[in-house]
Amino acid sequence: DALKYLMRITGTEEIDAVACDLHPRFFTTRLAEELSREYSAKLFKVQHHHAHAAALAADSGVEELVCIAADGVGYGDDGTAWGGEILYCFDDQYKRLGSLTPQKMPGGDLCAIYPARMLFSILGNYYPLDYLEELFKEEYKKYFPHGEKEIQLVRRQLERDINVGITTSTGRILDSIATALHICSKRTYEGECAMKLESAAYKSSNNLDIPYRIYRYKGRYVLDTTDLLLNVMELKNTGEKIVDIAAAAQRSISRGLAEIAVRVAEDVGTDIIGGSGGVFYNEAISLTIKDYVEDRGYRFIQHKNSCAGDGSVSLGQAVIATKRL
Repeated sequence: DALKYLMRITGTEEIDAVACDLHPRFFTTRLAEELSREYSAKLFKVQHHHAHAAALAADSGVEELVCIAADGVGYGDDGTAWGGEILYCFDDQYKRLGSLTPQKMPGGDLCAIYPARMLFSILGNYYPLDYLEELFKEEYKKYFPHGEKEIQLVRRQLERDINVGITTSTGRILDSIATALHICSKRTYEGECAMKLESAAYKSSNNLDIPYRIYRYKGRYVLDTTDLLLNVMELKNTGEKIVDIAAAAQRSISRGLAEIAVRVAEDVGTDIIGGSGGVFYNEAISLTIKDYVEDRGYRFIQHKNSCAGDGSVSLGQAVIATKRL
């Protein structure tokens, strides 16, 4: 009804094209499909982070860039949940040339609400699950609504690969760090744990360093987030201040993403690198990435007339659809 009203007051009688997200289960995707049929219009499904990058490019007046797209979640073209991507964007196309480590999400979206689930999964890449179960019963039991029984359930989910999604989300990593450091254990509003981590990090006056590791996987550069969480746990267990670890973890993930973007820019031959997605509302992360990129001679662009968050996605979808008409 709202769409028909807007068409009426703007005098629009025909629709040439409809753009929507790639996610097959979104209501907006179904609506776009219905409109496409009703008006015999072309339908363009645009990947979430590609739309972020396209909006940034349009905002900055550039045709080609390497974009760090970092947020909570966006449906990837491989059917997994993306959210920590380095994309090379040109014309109406993109190539995914970097990302965070693909991590398992036991219980799927429950990991976004109760990040202790995500933390258990990530640490389970290194520690034996029986050891990890006992550790979590001792230190993190209160972060699971059903206590020890739920910890056991999460373990079984991982062992049997039942109801386990895959994600490269930056948001889920920041949430996991916040939980590991006992800063936040449950999301009661959008971005809560990541924002509380940011708040804690601002109180740091120490330049504690957490090294990061980049490796190659399926033709792309990957920032090792398992290694990052292991380092966070080690620093916590050796008595470093929580606020200092929080700040160091943010710097580490920022520099890792920035280094991958610089490597990709060098590989493809462009001098423009940008940042989009809700993670770029975090000033410390945004400035660390900007400084890293510019110190290496590249131009770093950010949103000026559009927002870094999902409010710019519709703009990006429209840009891509226009180019494909």
